Parts: sequence; structure tokens; C-alpha cells
Amino acid sequence: MKKIKYIGILALMTGFSMVSSCGEGIEDANVNNNSPEQVPTNTIFNHATEQYLSASRDAFNHGRLTLNWMEYWAQNSYADEDRYLYRETSASGLYNVAYLVATDLKTIIEYNTNEDTITEAAALGDNDNQIAASRIMLAYIFHQHTNTFGDVPYWSYGSDDPEFEALQVDDILSPVFASQEKIYADILKELRESADMINVNAPVFSNGDNIFNGDATKWKRFANSLILRVATMLKEVDASTADAAITAAIADGVMTSNNDSAAQFYDNVGGNENPMWKAFIDRTDFGVSAPFVDLMKGVTGNFGPDPRLFSMAAPISASIQSIKDATYPASTNYSDYVGVPYAYGNVNRIGFDLYSFPSSDVLSPTFREVLMEYSEVEFLLSELNGFAQENYEKAVTASMEKWNVPAGDIATFVANLPPANEENVLNQKYVALYMQGHQAYAEFRRTGYPNSTILFLPDETYTLSPAQAAAAGEASYKFLSGVDGLNTLPSRLRYPVTSQTLNGENRAAAVSKLSDGDTVFSKLFWDVN
Repeated sequence: MKKIKYIGILALMTGFSMVSSCGEGIEDANVNNNSPEQVPTNTIFNHATEQYLSASRDAFNHGRLTLNWMEYWAQNSYADEDRYLYRETSASGLYNVAYLVATDLKTIIEYNTNEDTITEAAALGDNDNQIAASRIMLAYIFHQHTNTFGDVPYWSYGSDDPEFEALQVDDILSPVFASQEKIYADILKELRESADMINVNAPVFSNGDNIFNGDATKWKRFANSLILRVATMLKEVDASTADAAITAAIADGVMTSNNDSAAQFYDNVGGNENPMWKAFIDRTDFGVSAPFVDLMKGVTGNFGPDPRLFSMAAPISASIQSIKDATYPASTNYSDYVGVPYAYGNVNRIGFDLYSFPSSDVLSPTFREVLMEYSEVEFLLSELNGFAQENYEKAVTASMEKWNVPAGDIATFVANLPPANEENVLNQKYVALYMQGHQAYAEFRRTGYPNSTILFLPDETYTLSPAQAAAAGEASYKFLSGVDGLNTLPSRLRYPVTSQTLNGENRAAAVSKLSDGDTVFSKLFWDVN
């Protein structure tokens, strides 16, 4: 019998738990004849990507965290998370799902490198391509993971660094926390090696790839594009390493159109719907935030009215049921869009008809959760080219095309863009990252954009719309931070409380290296703006 390295996914898929037994001659008593000894690698991959995106982009780990902090959305019942008082369950949820999914991806690599299972794996797709796609996803997950917490337990397929102790549960139950610097360096190495090992003439998986449908060329472009993202975040602290990685990635080929964008597909049946759609089935916890709506209406910023608003948000006349059913009448009148006040303690005094919910394009069971898209690549290239106008315009155009803005409106908007510079490019990048809160949060910490001319920050005062003011009984309010001394977004999330008991010694060592301890004030190594 082949040894099963990872039992968790089997238990999930079969509803069956395996137990070990002692004694001779009773092995067959523990065998479920209806359960496979080896789960097909494409099934593991499909489950892994869906599990990670659904967990990290759900109402708690996204909606009440980074999607909220970046003020794309705001809460309409209470404002604790708006004020940075995030829930421990969000930290533990993000922390735990990274290792659950990473273990799945490691299993795929093992199946494609173990002589006992490599032939079965090969029947489902090219062995090297399966390994490469798993490594790329591991790089993606660990990049977001270290960007969230700092030093974390880490594992790498292509490195024997003794500090990379995660995922080795047979041998190490208390892994050390690898340094952020080492993780970044290894992620760049893993992405480079993954892109180089891909055979573009063979499929990654014959089926079960719900990101690129097995297209190896797109996986290669995704790997190189991720290198741009990771290396750009590294440039201020290690320019030589970043520049070398960027040069190689561009030479090998990055995304060139929206068709190359990496995003997780969802179904409209069978419990496989988008996580935010599920969150809105019986609840109405979020609206599109007032600061973001103000930016898109041209009230703030210097871009003027932006027609992407009509696809990102619904008019205030749209009921939540009509949004779910996609039956509300569309409106291209900017006056029909009003945001929900952000970080407002009395927000529940304001009726649902006085602010905009997300649109039916967003609140859809099949809405795709983006890992990285072409417009971000062009924004990165603009920055790397000294905030080049051409890449800036391509980036905005790609974003508007993604949101189905009519061609004539795109041409008009792009023709009237203020010239490319750091502020304009990065503020437009912020708009393009709508519904990608985790990456927008990383960009804010790296660059400082969008700044307080767009974001509503602690100690600032916001004026309600006349109708909202009448309902609330006050014309304005002050943003009161929920964390003493914090007057901007948190620099990181605290380690989950459970890590103190499960891996206390190694967690303590990691905390000792943080500038302000295990608090939201401790900056990550690349956060030098």
C-alpha cells in the first residue's frame, strides 16, 4: 500500500477519517474500499486553489479586513474593523489556510517526483508542469503570507535551507519562523525556476485547473509577472537582486493582455459559488465606501468621473435583492451613487436606500477572484520605467476593459488622464486593484498611496450627504482610530494567539526581531516609505 502523506484532503473529500492501529493481520480493517489511496493531482490542485481564494477573500478575511481597510467597502452595521479593531479569527483564518493549502500543493509535487506515483500523476498532465504550477502557487501564497505577518514558517521545494522547516509534519512539529528577507529571496528563485521548467507545449493538467484551464504558457507568464510584483516590493531594500529578477522576467515574457490575467473561476451551483456571493445570501453587511465612491465620482483626486463606478457599484435605488437577482435598472448618472460612511459609529442609523451596495457584476456567484491581472503588470512596468506614460495608459485601459466600460468612454477617460507621475500612476493602480484588498494593502504600505487626499484616515472629519445627515441626526463625524496611537493603516497583522501555545518558542524568537513587538505598529522589512 502506498503511504499517504496528507490525510486532511481525503477526510474532506470522503467524509472518512483514517486511524492507525497496532497488532498483526488487521490492516485490512482500516481500509475503506470506496476511498482512493491516491487522490488525483488535478483534484487536489482544484481544491487547493479554490480553498485558498475562498478563505482569503471571504467576508471576514477580506471584507472585514483589507478590502475594508483600503476603503473599497465599509461596514454598514458597526465600524470596529473600519477602525482597525480586526478579529482574531481573521488573523488565524489567513494564517491557517496558508499551511493547509501549501500542504496540498506539496503533495502534488511529491506525487510528481515519487517513483511510486509519478506515472499516475503523468496521466493527468505533464509532471514538470504540475510541479511548476504548484511552486508558483506556493510562491503566491507565501508572498501574501509574509506580507501579512512578517517572519513565518516557510517551505521551499527547491531549497535545502535548514530554516525552511514548515510542512514537514512527520519530522518537525514546531518549525522556526524564516526571515522575511530569506523568504523573499527564495520566492524569487522559486518563481524563476518554475517559469524555466514549464513546457509550454504540454498541458499543466488535462482538467481541474480553474485558473488557466491547463494553459502552460499562461502559467509561465503568471510566474514572470509575479516576479515583477515581488521584486518591485524589494527594490527599495535590495535593488540589485530586484533588478536582476525583473530583467530576466521581462525577457522571458510577462502578461500581455487581459486574457493572461490569473483568476479563480467559480460556479453558480453546487456550493462552488464566489465567497462574497455566499456572504450576501442572508446578510447585507457591506456597502461601497464613501471615500472610494467620492474618488470614482471625481469629488476627490484629479481624474474626474470614472465610468468603472457603474460596474463596481450599484445605484442607491437598487435593493440588495435586485442586485442579487441582477434585475435593477442600470444608471450612468453619477448622482445615483453614494458611498456608505467609513468608520462611522452611527452608520446603522442610515437606511439601505441611502448608499450604494456592490454591483451585480461583483455580487455574482461566478465573479472571479483575481490573483494578478494584466493591468497590474502595466502599472508595474510604468513604475519600473520611471512612471512611463505609455504603460500607465495601457494599464488604465486594461482595467476599464475588464470592467466592460464602452470603448468610447475609455478613449475619453484615457485621453484626459493627468500626466504619469508617482502619485497619478499609483492612485490609478489603487482603483484597478478594486476587489483585491490584500495586494492593495501591501501597495499602500510600500508606497504610501493612496494618501489622505483619497483615503479617509484617523482624526479626519467626513461630511455626510444631506440625506444621510438627516437620517443620522448629524452633518459630520470624526474618524476615531480603535488602536491608541495608530493614525494610519496597520503595518501588519499580529500572529494568531494559538501560535503562542503551539509554537511559542519560535514565535517568541520572531517577535523579538520586530521593531515594536507583535503589534500592528511593527513594519515589515520592505516598508521603508
